[in-house]
Amino acid sequence: MPVQVYWLDEPWITAVDLSGMVTTDDMRAVIQACLPNLKSHPVYFLIDMTEVTGVETRVFELSSLSEWIYHPNGRWFVYIQPHRLFNAVMKMRQRGNYKSFDTREEAITFLEGATRNERLRAATPNKSN
Repeated sequence: MPVQVYWLDEPWITAVDLSGMVTTDDMRAVIQACLPNLKSHPVYFLIDMTEVTGVETRVFELSSLSEWIYHPNGRWFVYIQPHRLFNAVMKMRQRGNYKSFDTREEAITFLEGATRNERLRAATPNKSN
């Protein structure tokens, strides 16, 4: 299977490695693995598409895709070398929480900064009275 989903930095960053032709079944597997983690905690996603050769257009019709990318606990969706079609469609759909990079190192550096801020907010007690 050309899909791997794993914690890069639990519970903050989930990595998704895709390769070959990304099918609707592949994307369903990714979403099924990612959605439960969003229920109780903010999560950032690193999606590596460096080895992707194509994306089935039906992937974008999945209702669960919207459930994943618009989830209130979903933070940044950071892509490494997103496939052309995927890049074009997701950039339009994700409205502000989409970022792409050429290298994994650049993507991880960005996510380290983003999660650092989130961790600080989570660690700071709410002072509203």
